[in-house]
Amino acid sequence: MVSVSRAIPYQEIVNNLNKEEGVAIISCNACANYCRTGGRRAMTNMSSDLEADGFNVVISKVIPKACILTNFDNVSLPDDVDTVLMMACVSGLRAANRVFSDKRIISSNETLGIGYYDSSKRGSVLVSPYSGYQDKVGKVFPNRNNGSSEGGENE
Repeated sequence: MVSVSRAIPYQEIVNNLNKEEGVAIISCNACANYCRTGGRRAMTNMSSDLEADGFNVVISKVIPKACILTNFDNVSLPDDVDTVLMMACVSGLRAANRVFSDKRIISSNETLGIGYYDSSKRGSVLVSPYSGYQDKVGKVFPNRNNGSSEGGENE
């Protein structure tokens, strides 16, 4: 089982950030990594993009599974972190809200539902969508045909 997510457009993310605040990026290395909305590569790219745009990225950290509270045990945020950018599904986002209740938490991802990882398609296939995403059933995230993070038929 995989939580299927797609990236929120970068401009929407930066619209929710403040250049005067310190930002921590925490990235899930499980389901979000399979969808290319988390993991080390996505986190490194996000950090580089934010820094290039003048944001103060204080720390970046990959954790095994953001939906498991104990995986946050080794995440120590410096005092100058005001906002945590979570690169995870909604479950990881909720876990972060619980662990970092004194910080502002925002998400870089939109969770579409539950699916499975298909290595032959190099992405996650949505099978059980959340409300509003029924039209995405059977689509692969990310869509490798056009390079976008939007799911599509990979045939």
